[in-house]
Amino acid sequence: MKVIEDKYFTALADHIKTILDAKEIDVADLAAAANLDRRQVYRLLNKEHIPKLSTLVRISLAAGIEPQQLFALKFDFETYMKENNILKVSRKKKK
Repeated sequence: MKVIEDKYFTALADHIKTILDAKEIDVADLAAAANLDRRQVYRLLNKEHIPKLSTLVRISLAAGIEPQQLFALKFDFETYMKENNILKVSRKKKK
């Protein structure tokens, strides 16, 4: 089993689990409602797979939440950027 070590996707998987637990939603039922293979959802929740954006949107809608709620998790993006050598792009200079 390959575990994804990206801190953001780990936090996102934990956030999804919290939502499902709070709403008392079964993973197999969620997968069926989202028209996804349940193994795909389990791999996401077990941090074995980084999902596509469309998969996350399907999961959020099937769970009865707006996609922006799914991404509204507490996360330290500044540290994440430093650890992953991500820079902010500056605006183009006008000629």
